[in-house]
Amino acid sequence: MITSGVATREGTALDNADAAKVYVLADGTVGAAVVDGIGHGPRTSATAPLLAETAARYTAHRGALPGILGAGLLVADRGPDGEEADAVAVTALADDAGTRVAWVGDCRAYGWDGKRLALHTTDQTMGQWVRTYGPPVEIAAQYDNWVRVSLHSATVASTREIEVSDPLIILTSDGVHDQIDPAVLEQLVADHHEDPQRLAEALVAAAQEDELGYRDDATVVVLSISHEQIAKEPEMSERLPATVLLLVGDQAEITTPTRGHTDPERVSVERLERETGLSRDRLPGAELVAVVGDDGALLRFERP
Repeated sequence: MITSGVATREGTALDNADAAKVYVLADGTVGAAVVDGIGHGPRTSATAPLLAETAARYTAHRGALPGILGAGLLVADRGPDGEEADAVAVTALADDAGTRVAWVGDCRAYGWDGKRLALHTTDQTMGQWVRTYGPPVEIAAQYDNWVRVSLHSATVASTREIEVSDPLIILTSDGVHDQIDPAVLEQLVADHHEDPQRLAEALVAAAQEDELGYRDDATVVVLSISHEQIAKEPEMSERLPATVLLLVGDQAEITTPTRGHTDPERVSVERLERETGLSRDRLPGAELVAVVGDDGALLRFERP
């Protein structure tokens, strides 16, 4: 069973340009989205809920990546007056096979496994680019508000997508993770992880004003997937040989008999470390076993 919590809190500047939506299909599949409007243009606050609704519904039906791209189509054109809204977003598809997350910009997805809070996404900002590639990281914070990819510009190539196996998924706008001390954020998750709605409300309430008195809009979606649902393995499952080709940042590229080197499967390094017991430096070239459900979903990885 998947339960959810949603909360949003208007910031100190104009009206709320954030939005969130959780959409549930008849079979229990959940699509969720957090959208953070860029600025406070004439259409931003009105458009953000439409983008969240579209992203969540697309995600539930088609997947996390199509959720981002579907919402992006609504704002792909600037309009006759050039004032069309734009936003960044994160989506999550949760079902009995696990969770897939996609994002553009600096919305984030965290996972809680009962012991630790892990950040599974990497901000698509110029500040993060500077931290990764240089110049001096001391200037990176000056560019954290420079978003490199948004819904307006989202493509298959520029939208990031990962698998997450944690039983608790937390989607946030930057008004949450940028304005709550990381230690406080993790403690709130530890305190309220059994109640998704209470956790969502606690996180948006914890966002603090900066030294200039500014507090951004803050929005959270929490998805709690029961242990039984995550661990459930279809009666008809298949075990396939899998090879880790290489690691790219926090992602591993893996080949199987159905996914060759030109179109490898991409999964998080953290997941492989947890499921196989192999450290990061031992993963490149590792021969593994992929357990695949009858619907083609990757259930887990094992060492042969």
